[in-house]
Amino acid sequence: MISANNITKEIPTGVLLKDISFTLGNKEKVGLIGQNGCGKTTLLKIILGVESYELGSIQIQNETVVHLPQLFSFPQDISVREYGLRLVGSEKQFYLFARNLSKLGLDEKHWDTTVNSLSSGQQMKVKVAELLLQEPTVLILDEPTNHLDIDGILWIEEFISVFDGIVIMVSHDRSFLDNTISHIFEIDEKQLHVFSGNYSDYLEQKEHWVEERRKAYARQEKKREQLEQLLENVRKIKGGKQRGKAVKAAKKRMEREVLRDEINSYSRDTLDEIEFGGETHTGKIMLKVAKLTHSFGDLSVFENTSFEIRGNTRVWLFGPNGAGKSTLLNIITHKIVPTSGQIEIGTGVRWGYFRQNQEELDLDLTMKEYLHDVLHLTQAQLYGFVKKYLFPKEYVHRKLGNLSPGQRARLVFGVFAEQELDLLILDEPTNHLDIWTKESIENSLKEYKGALLFVSHDRYFVEEVDVDRIVTIENKQIKEIW
Repeated sequence: MISANNITKEIPTGVLLKDISFTLGNKEKVGLIGQNGCGKTTLLKIILGVESYELGSIQIQNETVVHLPQLFSFPQDISVREYGLRLVGSEKQFYLFARNLSKLGLDEKHWDTTVNSLSSGQQMKVKVAELLLQEPTVLILDEPTNHLDIDGILWIEEFISVFDGIVIMVSHDRSFLDNTISHIFEIDEKQLHVFSGNYSDYLEQKEHWVEERRKAYARQEKKREQLEQLLENVRKIKGGKQRGKAVKAAKKRMEREVLRDEINSYSRDTLDEIEFGGETHTGKIMLKVAKLTHSFGDLSVFENTSFEIRGNTRVWLFGPNGAGKSTLLNIITHKIVPTSGQIEIGTGVRWGYFRQNQEELDLDLTMKEYLHDVLHLTQAQLYGFVKKYLFPKEYVHRKLGNLSPGQRARLVFGVFAEQELDLLILDEPTNHLDIWTKESIENSLKEYKGALLFVSHDRYFVEEVDVDRIVTIENKQIKEIW
């Protein structure tokens, strides 16, 4: 059992978490959600015992807790077998690690392969096999699906579903949350709100909760107006000391009955729908790939393959990690020179490329310098931009390298909106975004009039964006599957 009682955590800028309380028992599986920066990872660290806090207590009784971090690495040039031997110490004990690998579906044919040459999903299986050596009863996971392809996501879903213990995980993958959890813990305004069921259940409960708060606010507003009228009547009727006492009494009554801070209407500091602009070019070739061939040394990725996008078509580029999706996008956007073939972006087409890890950004530039370079903003326009896209005013002097990945993503999308592009090319655009920013981007893309080519393993995002075509990379060819 895990029990937290009135945990309060302070940071230099103020209180981050306030009066956090919860109790978790056997087999309960929790999705921890909230806007970026609200304290989710900090709460995980408190549970793990690696982060201090100012008030409250946390008790973990008869549990073995393991942590699967968002990012992990392995030694260079070490095989799966060698890595396992390092963990267990002897050939005699290796069977424990091997048994875990087999349970997780990593076949023996992979054991002599270097770990770093495996796919992201396979590397996660190696890491989980390591954690299972501790025979855990509690799993703490931080964004477990972020770098997985769909096969990897389906595997981790199944693993969590059959895990016979407590699971607490931070995730912004809504389909994943729908398929794995029994409770949603939401951090909002420093406090923890608990909802039963999966993510879809949470949405229904939250809608009802918000509506009840709105009704309560309306009732209190009506009462406030009545009390203000009472004050006004007292001022008119009473005089001298008697009037002063009556006014004071009425004010106390107002303070007592109108708890505005407690019942304020539900609001969240979220990004409004972004207007990406752009134009619809009906029938026009926006992008053309002709007879593309490309190799990395002896590794052939594409062989004489062709592909095009016309008008305002929305195309999902689908496939497993390592298939060549990002390579194709880098070739299309001139980041990689192909071995042979022709790449054309339509005449006059304004386009933007969102790279998976935002490699296009110079992390040594300040936000002010970057925005001046790409948008040539005046001082007034600069501060208008940071306000519009929910950055604190002082962030204009912050280096891009000191922004979180989610903040950098928001910055790039803001730039795209200001540039009014006709073609958006997006590589895993939602990877570092919280749920509310994802929803804003989804709603914006629904209204976008231009053409769209994107790679994503976020199933919820794909459904919301409403694609026209699905293409994949198979046998070194770009193939249309829908």
